[in-house]
Amino acid sequence: MKQHHNNLALGVMAGLLALFAPLAVNAEATISGMASKTLPYQEKPRVFVLTDIGNEPDDQMSLTRFLLYANEMNIEGVVATTSTWQREKVHTDMIDLVLRHYGEVQPNLLKHAAGFPTFNQLKAVVAPGLASYGMAATGEGKNTAGSDLLLNAIEKSTDANHPLFINLWGGANTLAQALKDLSKKHPASVVKALTRNLVVYAISDQDDAGFWVREHYPEITYIVDPSSQNGEDYARATWTGISGDRYYRNAPGADFTTVSQHWLDQNIRNVGPMGKGYLQYLFIMEGDTPAFLGLIRNGLDSEQNPGWGGWGGRYIVRQPQHETRPIWTNGGDFYPGSPNAADTVTGVDGKRYTSNQATIWRWREAFQHDFAARMAWGIKDYASANHNPQVVVNGQQGQQVVYLDAKVGEVLTLNAAGSKDPDGNQLSYNWFRYPEAGSASAQPVAFNDVQGRFGEDYLQAPAILSLSDNGKPTVKVKTLRHGTEHIILAVTDNGKPSLTAYRRIIVSVK
Repeated sequence: MKQHHNNLALGVMAGLLALFAPLAVNAEATISGMASKTLPYQEKPRVFVLTDIGNEPDDQMSLTRFLLYANEMNIEGVVATTSTWQREKVHTDMIDLVLRHYGEVQPNLLKHAAGFPTFNQLKAVVAPGLASYGMAATGEGKNTAGSDLLLNAIEKSTDANHPLFINLWGGANTLAQALKDLSKKHPASVVKALTRNLVVYAISDQDDAGFWVREHYPEITYIVDPSSQNGEDYARATWTGISGDRYYRNAPGADFTTVSQHWLDQNIRNVGPMGKGYLQYLFIMEGDTPAFLGLIRNGLDSEQNPGWGGWGGRYIVRQPQHETRPIWTNGGDFYPGSPNAADTVTGVDGKRYTSNQATIWRWREAFQHDFAARMAWGIKDYASANHNPQVVVNGQQGQQVVYLDAKVGEVLTLNAAGSKDPDGNQLSYNWFRYPEAGSASAQPVAFNDVQGRFGEDYLQAPAILSLSDNGKPTVKVKTLRHGTEHIILAVTDNGKPSLTAYRRIIVSVK
């Protein structure tokens, strides 16, 4: 049994957490050889997708959404792979099908935002991996057009400020093959330098290659909830917060409305050419989508640090059992101030819920409405569609994080009155603290400072700041103690569907 109130144990805990906790803002550390830092803002993140499309409908569904945000990413590859659910086939033909639907709407998408690549530009970065399973399908002479394409993208990853975000929607053996070929081609120092600039987000482990990659290439920033290959661990995974409430029975309090077949029929499947390729899900909707949701330019900027939280979930650095080094994953300790990857949010029933999955489903209505709006962009002119608000905080335009320094006891003013809506819609303002994302979640507090009572209520670390959301563009923030805390401003319009844009304000109290 843990004795959290033991002073010696608390000191040891604090030392360990200082080593393994998510990094503070603008800090950089090396954890067991894995470079992990807060990245600068990315105008267009570099993205490479490995998908076992064809094993069930959800990959095809995720690809539909992914392409509707193609203007916000530099897509360097979409490779068809195997997985434990599809061991001897790869389906570039299904990628091509979704691409053809995209090609039909791409000219109309450009009426709403610049930068959507052409069908031919995307077709040029589609390739197959080996139609064979796991690590047994890697090694000498087993490279493919897909692994070669990925190798080329890795070799271009020389800039630490522009990492390559690799999405694993299926198995990881194409990544393993590319890394083997990288090591064969370059000296260890070059391999280490290049792999330090890779960020992998895996939808659990869908073959035996993911563990091998984590073991042999510790410099890679790896986001994953490790799992057995038979899916028995999926219910605990953060990514299931996308829509797994009913299938995995793991999200009480979540509103299922916008991920139901009925809502998807009305708002996605029956909307233009892209809707044709959006299938009925068998188990859950778009289980792979969390891998790229955090890369969407919405003002949360969670791709800069997996510990910040956003549409793609929130993670902490720790070393799960059997892993050879710390990774970004879920779990953690609920002692106040300790690193923990669960969010506490208010459910649709008004009750408070704490879970890893809540780090995704808390944003569900916003990202589903955003998806529906993008579908409409494919068939409507600008005046007939809805577009996201443009949020301005303290005169700072754009989507980047707003950083503020303050002293204990200081009162800050946050002013978003300069925000506007491109369609002239009315705006509502929701300011809220996100304490799990700040240093309050990485520094255990002294026992005497714990708020709440053991066994009777949620134990809490004392707040770093107080904020009373009044629903207005301007709020006052009072700083209470040393630390770093995140404030999120969500600005929502009254269009159809309603759309939300965010700004993250990070307050460092000295």
